[in-house]
Amino acid sequence: MDDNKIRILLAAIRTGSFNRAAQEMNCTQSAVTQAMNSLENELGCKVLQRNHNGIRLTSAGEELLPLLMEADAALTRLAQRAAQVADGASAQLRIGAFSSISSTWLPKVLQEYHALHPEVSFDIQVSTDALANWLLKGAVDLALGDPARCRAFRWYPLMDDPYYAVLPKALAPETDSISQEALAAYPFVMAPMNALSRYLSVQPENQLRVNCDDDSTLLSMVAQGLGVTAMPELCLQSPPESVRVLELTPPTKRVLGVALPNSPSKEAVRFANYLRQRFLYQKQ
Repeated sequence: MDDNKIRILLAAIRTGSFNRAAQEMNCTQSAVTQAMNSLENELGCKVLQRNHNGIRLTSAGEELLPLLMEADAALTRLAQRAAQVADGASAQLRIGAFSSISSTWLPKVLQEYHALHPEVSFDIQVSTDALANWLLKGAVDLALGDPARCRAFRWYPLMDDPYYAVLPKALAPETDSISQEALAAYPFVMAPMNALSRYLSVQPENQLRVNCDDDSTLLSMVAQGLGVTAMPELCLQSPPESVRVLELTPPTKRVLGVALPNSPSKEAVRFANYLRQRFLYQKQ
Protein backbone atom coordinates (compact mmCIF):
# COMPACT_ATOMS: atom_id res chain seq x y z
CA MET A 1 0.00 0.00 0.00
CA ASP A 2 1.35 3.41 -1.01
CA ASP A 3 2.09 5.45 2.10
CA ASN A 4 1.33 8.66 0.19
CA LYS A 5 -2.28 7.55 -0.27
CA ILE A 6 -2.63 7.11 3.49
CA ARG A 7 -1.20 10.56 4.12
CA ILE A 8 -3.58 12.09 1.56
CA LEU A 9 -6.51 10.35 3.26
CA LEU A 10 -5.47 11.63 6.69
CA ALA A 11 -5.06 15.14 5.26
CA ALA A 12 -8.56 14.95 3.77
CA ILE A 13 -10.02 13.84 7.10
CA ARG A 14 -8.09 16.52 8.98
CA THR A 15 -9.06 19.37 6.63
CA GLY A 16 -12.58 18.22 5.79
CA SER A 17 -12.32 18.48 2.01
CA PHE A 18 -10.39 17.19 -0.98
CA ASN A 19 -9.60 20.74 -2.07
CA ARG A 20 -7.93 21.70 1.22
CA ALA A 21 -6.17 18.32 1.32
CA ALA A 22 -4.77 19.03 -2.15
CA GLN A 23 -3.46 22.39 -0.96
CA GLU A 24 -1.84 20.81 2.09
CA MET A 25 -0.29 17.97 0.08
CA ASN A 26 0.76 20.33 -2.74
CA CYS A 27 -1.07 18.42 -5.47
CA THR A 28 -4.24 18.78 -7.54
CA GLN A 29 -7.73 17.94 -6.34
CA SER A 30 -8.04 15.31 -9.07
CA ALA A 31 -4.85 13.67 -7.75
CA VAL A 32 -6.47 13.49 -4.31
CA THR A 33 -9.63 11.96 -5.79
CA GLN A 34 -7.62 9.38 -7.73
CA ALA A 35 -5.55 8.49 -4.66
CA MET A 36 -8.68 8.01 -2.53
CA ASN A 37 -10.39 5.87 -5.17
CA SER A 38 -7.27 3.73 -5.47
CA LEU A 39 -6.92 3.38 -1.68
CA GLU A 40 -10.55 2.36 -1.25
CA ASN A 41 -10.14 -0.21 -4.01
CA GLU A 42 -7.12 -1.65 -2.20
CA LEU A 43 -8.99 -1.74 1.11
CA GLY A 44 -12.10 -3.23 -0.48
CA CYS A 45 -14.48 -0.81 1.23
CA LYS A 46 -15.63 2.80 1.21
CA VAL A 47 -13.75 4.90 3.74
CA LEU A 48 -15.14 8.35 2.93
CA GLN A 49 -18.67 9.58 2.28
CA ARG A 50 -18.56 12.54 -0.10
CA ASN A 51 -21.28 15.18 -0.63
CA HIS A 52 -21.65 18.89 -1.35
CA ASN A 53 -20.90 19.70 2.31
CA GLY A 54 -17.51 18.01 2.19
CA ILE A 55 -16.46 14.58 3.38
CA ARG A 56 -17.01 12.39 6.41
CA LEU A 57 -15.89 8.95 7.48
CA THR A 58 -18.12 5.97 6.77
CA SER A 59 -18.64 3.39 9.51
CA ALA A 60 -15.86 1.34 7.90
CA GLY A 61 -13.66 4.43 7.85
CA GLU A 62 -14.28 5.04 11.56
CA GLU A 63 -13.17 1.48 12.30
CA LEU A 64 -10.08 1.62 10.07
CA LEU A 65 -8.91 5.14 10.99
CA PRO A 66 -6.83 4.13 14.08
CA LEU A 67 -5.06 1.46 12.01
CA LEU A 68 -4.40 3.87 9.16
CA MET A 69 -2.97 6.43 11.60
CA GLU A 70 -0.81 3.73 13.13
CA ALA A 71 0.36 2.62 9.67
CA ASP A 72 1.29 6.21 8.81
CA ALA A 73 3.23 6.57 12.07
CA ALA A 74 4.99 3.23 11.51
CA LEU A 75 6.00 4.22 7.97
CA THR A 76 7.30 7.55 9.27
CA ARG A 77 9.36 5.74 11.91
CA LEU A 78 10.64 3.36 9.25
CA ALA A 79 11.81 6.22 7.04
CA GLN A 80 13.44 8.00 9.97
CA ARG A 81 15.20 4.89 11.20
CA ALA A 82 16.33 3.95 7.69
CA ALA A 83 17.89 7.39 7.37
CA GLN A 84 19.60 6.96 10.73
CA VAL A 85 20.96 3.56 9.76
CA ALA A 86 22.21 4.92 6.46
CA ASP A 87 23.99 7.74 8.29
CA GLY A 88 25.35 5.42 10.97
CA ALA A 89 23.35 7.24 13.65
CA SER A 90 22.54 5.75 17.03
CA ALA A 91 19.10 4.37 17.84
CA GLN A 92 16.71 6.73 19.62
CA LEU A 93 14.04 5.55 22.02
CA ARG A 94 11.15 7.96 22.54
CA ILE A 95 9.46 7.42 25.89
CA GLY A 96 6.24 8.97 27.17
CA ALA A 97 5.93 8.83 30.95
CA PHE A 98 4.05 10.09 33.98
CA SER A 99 5.98 12.86 35.73
CA SER A 100 6.10 10.73 38.89
CA ILE A 101 7.96 8.04 36.92
CA SER A 102 10.28 10.35 34.99
CA SER A 103 11.38 12.09 38.20
CA THR A 104 11.94 8.97 40.34
CA TRP A 105 13.09 5.58 39.02
CA LEU A 106 13.30 6.22 35.27
CA PRO A 107 16.67 8.11 35.26
CA LYS A 108 18.37 5.22 37.09
CA VAL A 109 16.84 2.67 34.73
CA LEU A 110 17.97 4.64 31.68
CA GLN A 111 21.49 4.81 33.11
CA GLU A 112 21.55 1.04 33.59
CA TYR A 113 20.09 0.36 30.16
CA HIS A 114 22.51 2.73 28.45
CA ALA A 115 25.43 0.90 30.07
CA LEU A 116 24.19 -2.26 28.36
CA HIS A 117 23.27 -0.57 25.06
CA PRO A 118 25.43 2.55 24.61
CA GLU A 119 24.19 3.07 21.05
CA VAL A 120 20.73 4.06 22.34
CA SER A 121 19.76 7.66 23.08
CA PHE A 122 16.54 8.72 24.83
CA ASP A 123 13.84 11.31 24.20
CA ILE A 124 11.58 11.68 27.26
CA GLN A 125 8.15 13.30 26.99
CA VAL A 126 6.13 13.84 30.18
CA SER A 127 2.34 13.82 30.43
CA THR A 128 -0.62 11.89 31.79
CA ASP A 129 -3.70 11.92 29.58
CA ALA A 130 -1.69 12.50 26.38
CA LEU A 131 0.08 9.11 26.53
CA ALA A 132 -2.55 7.17 24.58
CA ASN A 133 -2.71 9.80 21.84
CA TRP A 134 1.08 9.85 21.58
CA LEU A 135 1.15 6.07 21.19
CA LEU A 136 -1.60 6.14 18.59
CA LYS A 137 0.07 8.86 16.52
CA GLY A 138 3.55 7.35 16.83
CA ALA A 139 4.90 10.35 18.76
CA VAL A 140 6.48 7.96 21.29
CA ASP A 141 7.80 4.41 20.94
CA LEU A 142 6.41 3.28 24.29
CA ALA A 143 4.67 4.74 27.33
CA LEU A 144 5.08 4.34 31.09
CA GLY A 145 1.82 4.80 32.96
CA ASP A 146 -1.29 3.07 34.22
CA PRO A 147 -3.71 0.88 32.24
CA ALA A 148 -6.41 3.56 32.30
CA ARG A 149 -4.25 5.81 30.10
CA CYS A 150 -2.88 2.97 27.96
CA ARG A 151 -6.01 1.01 27.19
CA ALA A 152 -6.18 -0.65 23.75
CA PHE A 153 -2.39 -1.05 23.68
CA ARG A 154 -0.09 -3.87 24.74
CA TRP A 155 0.35 -3.02 28.43
CA TYR A 156 2.50 -4.93 30.93
CA PRO A 157 2.47 -4.23 34.71
CA LEU A 158 5.75 -3.30 36.40
CA MET A 159 4.96 -2.16 39.96
CA ASP A 160 2.33 -1.25 42.53
CA ASP A 161 2.20 2.37 43.65
CA PRO A 162 0.13 2.69 46.85
CA TYR A 163 -1.88 5.82 47.66
CA TYR A 164 -1.39 7.87 50.83
CA ALA A 165 -3.47 10.57 52.46
CA VAL A 166 -1.89 14.04 52.42
CA LEU A 167 -3.13 16.62 54.93
CA PRO A 168 -1.97 20.02 56.22
CA LYS A 169 -0.29 19.49 59.60
CA ALA A 170 -2.84 21.77 61.21
CA LEU A 171 -5.67 19.42 60.18
CA ALA A 172 -3.94 16.04 60.45
CA PRO A 173 -4.83 13.66 63.29
CA GLU A 174 -2.03 12.40 65.54
CA THR A 175 -2.14 8.93 64.01
CA ASP A 176 -0.18 7.01 61.38
CA SER A 177 -3.23 6.22 59.27
CA ILE A 178 -6.65 7.56 58.33
CA SER A 179 -9.69 5.89 56.81
CA GLN A 180 -10.88 6.86 53.36
CA GLU A 181 -14.21 7.81 54.91
CA ALA A 182 -12.58 10.16 57.40
CA LEU A 183 -10.37 11.70 54.72
CA ALA A 184 -13.37 12.27 52.46
CA ALA A 185 -15.00 14.37 55.16
CA TYR A 186 -12.35 17.11 54.80
CA PRO A 187 -12.35 19.77 52.06
CA PHE A 188 -10.66 17.81 49.28
CA VAL A 189 -8.33 18.98 46.52
CA MET A 190 -9.27 16.84 43.52
CA ALA A 191 -7.41 16.95 40.20
CA PRO A 192 -9.48 15.10 37.56
CA MET A 193 -6.38 14.55 35.41
CA ASN A 194 -4.77 12.27 38.01
CA ALA A 195 -7.81 9.92 37.98
CA LEU A 196 -7.84 9.71 41.78
CA SER A 197 -11.59 9.05 41.83
CA ARG A 198 -10.92 5.65 40.22
CA TYR A 199 -8.94 4.54 43.26
CA LEU A 200 -11.06 5.83 46.16
CA SER A 201 -13.85 3.65 47.55
CA VAL A 202 -15.34 6.73 49.27
CA GLN A 203 -15.81 9.81 47.10
CA PRO A 204 -15.34 13.23 48.80
CA GLU A 205 -18.38 15.51 48.65
CA ASN A 206 -16.66 18.86 49.32
CA GLN A 207 -14.23 18.99 46.39
CA LEU A 208 -12.00 21.77 45.12
CA ARG A 209 -11.51 20.57 41.55
CA VAL A 210 -8.26 21.73 39.95
CA ASN A 211 -7.41 20.96 36.32
CA CYS A 212 -3.74 20.34 37.03
CA ASP A 213 -1.23 17.68 36.00
CA ASP A 214 1.58 18.77 38.32
CA ASP A 215 2.14 16.91 41.60
CA SER A 216 4.12 19.72 43.23
CA THR A 217 1.28 22.18 42.62
CA LEU A 218 -1.23 19.88 44.32
CA LEU A 219 1.12 19.39 47.27
CA SER A 220 1.56 23.15 47.54
CA MET A 221 -2.22 23.63 47.68
CA VAL A 222 -2.48 21.14 50.53
CA ALA A 223 0.50 22.73 52.32
CA GLN A 224 -1.25 26.12 52.15
CA GLY A 225 -4.39 24.70 53.75
CA LEU A 226 -6.75 24.58 50.77
CA GLY A 227 -7.73 21.03 51.64
CA VAL A 228 -6.52 17.44 51.80
CA THR A 229 -5.83 14.97 49.00
CA ALA A 230 -4.50 11.48 48.29
CA MET A 231 -1.44 10.80 46.15
CA PRO A 232 0.60 7.80 45.04
CA GLU A 233 3.87 7.05 46.83
CA LEU A 234 5.99 8.00 43.80
CA CYS A 235 4.54 11.52 43.96
CA LEU A 236 5.57 11.92 47.60
CA GLN A 237 9.34 11.61 47.46
CA SER A 238 9.91 15.11 48.93
CA PRO A 239 6.66 16.39 50.48
CA PRO A 240 6.62 19.89 52.05
CA GLU A 241 7.34 20.03 55.78
CA SER A 242 3.94 21.59 56.39
CA VAL A 243 2.02 18.45 55.35
CA ARG A 244 1.57 15.03 56.93
CA VAL A 245 1.48 11.82 54.91
CA LEU A 246 -0.67 9.05 56.39
CA GLU A 247 -1.50 5.51 55.32
CA LEU A 248 -4.97 5.03 53.88
CA THR A 249 -7.41 2.38 55.12
CA PRO A 250 -8.61 0.43 53.33
CA PRO A 251 -5.45 0.61 51.23
CA THR A 252 -5.65 1.43 47.56
CA LYS A 253 -3.08 1.56 44.78
CA ARG A 254 -2.47 2.18 41.13
CA VAL A 255 -0.48 -0.23 38.99
CA LEU A 256 2.19 1.23 36.73
CA GLY A 257 3.47 -0.47 33.63
CA VAL A 258 4.84 -0.18 30.13
CA ALA A 259 2.64 0.12 27.04
CA LEU A 260 3.67 -0.70 23.48
CA PRO A 261 1.87 0.26 20.28
CA ASN A 262 0.44 -2.55 18.19
CA SER A 263 3.42 -2.37 15.83
CA PRO A 264 6.33 -1.53 18.16
CA SER A 265 9.89 -0.89 17.10
CA LYS A 266 12.53 -3.50 17.89
CA GLU A 267 14.19 -1.10 20.36
CA ALA A 268 10.89 -0.48 22.16
CA VAL A 269 10.31 -4.21 22.56
CA ARG A 270 13.86 -4.72 23.85
CA PHE A 271 13.49 -1.94 26.42
CA ALA A 272 10.05 -3.17 27.51
CA ASN A 273 11.43 -6.67 28.02
CA TYR A 274 14.30 -5.21 30.03
CA LEU A 275 11.83 -3.39 32.29
CA ARG A 276 9.73 -6.52 32.80
CA GLN A 277 12.79 -8.55 33.75
CA ARG A 278 14.09 -5.82 36.04
CA PHE A 279 10.89 -5.30 38.01
CA LEU A 280 9.50 -8.88 37.90
CA TYR A 281 6.00 -7.73 38.85
CA GLN A 282 3.86 -10.10 40.88
CA LYS A 283 0.22 -9.24 41.38
CA GLN A 284 -0.65 -8.69 45.03
